[in-house]
Amino acid sequence: MKFRTIFILFNVVILTSFLFVFLLPIILLGAGSSAAFWKDNWYLAVLFLALLGGLNAFFLLNSKTFVLVEREAWGELSAHLVSLMFPKGRFGSARVRLLVNAYLLQSDIEGIERLEKELSSKKPGLLRKNALLFGVTRLLRNKSEEAEAFFASYLDSKDVDSRPWLRFDYGFSLVLQKRPAEALPFLEEGASARDPVLRLLAAYLLGSVGAASAKDEAEKSALAAKAEAARGRLRKRYPSSRWSKEVDRAKSEVHIVILSRLIDDAGRWLYAAEGA
Repeated sequence: MKFRTIFILFNVVILTSFLFVFLLPIILLGAGSSAAFWKDNWYLAVLFLALLGGLNAFFLLNSKTFVLVEREAWGELSAHLVSLMFPKGRFGSARVRLLVNAYLLQSDIEGIERLEKELSSKKPGLLRKNALLFGVTRLLRNKSEEAEAFFASYLDSKDVDSRPWLRFDYGFSLVLQKRPAEALPFLEEGASARDPVLRLLAAYLLGSVGAASAKDEAEKSALAAKAEAARGRLRKRYPSSRWSKEVDRAKSEVHIVILSRLIDDAGRWLYAAEGA
């Protein structure tokens, strides 16, 4: 839907709601009583108008960003966001995520590196908050050793967005380096995560490369059993049609899209014959 259409519909809905609230005392109490009601509750109208003004100001101030996203003009969007953030210092978590996504759609890895350097020197808190995004771009470039080192710095940070995913991706970077035994604690942690896609990926790796790295048969059987238990719970809760919708929903996040091939493999394992 066009940005301008959304903007107009938003105002129509809000103003209609206000008129309904404004006219309701007249309908229920009559004109005389409603005047007394609004005299005592005038602040509600002021609060509403302030809210409407604030939301409209937000839309108008960010209108260029919305229009460029709507047009899928990723190069122009990147340039616009850079002009807001780098010289003016108008950083924000949403803008950082949007800029990283725009750079990825253009395969502009150098742009992501420049943004990371800028955040590291000026807004380290924002870099920490969005560490997952900057880490998975290293996985995308098959730089698993760099990804491991980057993720390691933020493993225990409490204010990182999607921290369970970051910890899983740290373990995954170890798997990619053929060090699955070191990844086991993170895979086991992920296999009990709330996010179903994360839970599946962790269980899939735990039951395959994780079990294969076990020191003995007892540990191998225990790891395989944990993987099968997680698999069984997911199969019970998600029929295949529902699982497809869950994956499509999850792929709105770029850090999950990057793992699409692994997700597809894990999805086939999820509904394969028992023990396959």
